[in-house]
Amino acid sequence: MAERRTVREFTIQYEAEIDGEWLEIIRYDTAHGRPHKDLVHPDGTETKEEFPNYSNAEVLTLGQNDIRKNWKKYREQYEKEMRKIK
Repeated sequence: MAERRTVREFTIQYEAEIDGEWLEIIRYDTAHGRPHKDLVHPDGTETKEEFPNYSNAEVLTLGQNDIRKNWKKYREQYEKEMRKIK
């Protein structure tokens, strides 16, 4: 949500269709009042990375660039982890 050119809240995520199911792989958002990144694992756990000295707008841009550049790497890692737990 933007107000007067200030990003107050946001969510951006990458989801992939794997084995006919849409799965969340990575998410950047402002849940819990601060910008952070959640890397989702097939076992349901998440690895969280905080950005304490960044504005919401900076983390939104960082997230957009990261997902555009690295989506394939995130998907491959997710699929590798899936194979380990099967």
